[in-house]
Amino acid sequence: MTLSLASVEDVAARLGRAVTDDEEPRIKAFLDDVSALVVDHCGTDFQPRDDLLAVIDTTAAGTELALPRALTPAYAIDEVRWPSGELVDGWTFDGISLWRVYGWLPPDGTADRHVTVRGVYGYRTVPHSVKAVVCAEVIRWLAVQPGVQMERVGDLEISYGASAPTQGLSAAARDALRRYRRTVISREVRRPAHAL
Repeated sequence: MTLSLASVEDVAARLGRAVTDDEEPRIKAFLDDVSALVVDHCGTDFQPRDDLLAVIDTTAAGTELALPRALTPAYAIDEVRWPSGELVDGWTFDGISLWRVYGWLPPDGTADRHVTVRGVYGYRTVPHSVKAVVCAEVIRWLAVQPGVQMERVGDLEISYGASAPTQGLSAAARDALRRYRRTVISREVRRPAHAL
């Protein structure tokens, strides 16, 4: 279940007025719907993930091993292990990449070139720009009357249809969320066995 990425209070602040008791259930439903669309569009639920294991290929790595985009932002890297299970020593983390002066080739010379990284990934709080997009979409949806297909201001023309147009993220919302959108990666991400 997707958690709402904004609150009724966030919408009210942007409306510049208090939300009435009649409006609140509709706004809550829209917040849930827009949040689900944003999560689907971005490929992340903007929640923190503790103690997550990621297997990262080191074949092309020199001294820098960039974390896959699916694992950013990363707040802490707890440990890095070779394929043998041995702890990797001498690495540092700068918030984006792991660095190791000696490179990322396994010391035992095995052909299996990957490391397993344990850390804390995700978002501690929903980014303000994401919250702003969610609120803007909810307000846009509130402005659409059910059944209205077209509305013109000059000479006040309104056209009604059998049902309202399908609600989805606007082009402006999709554009604003571009930096948060995940790309498909072919890396294994899993929880430790003891956490299952």
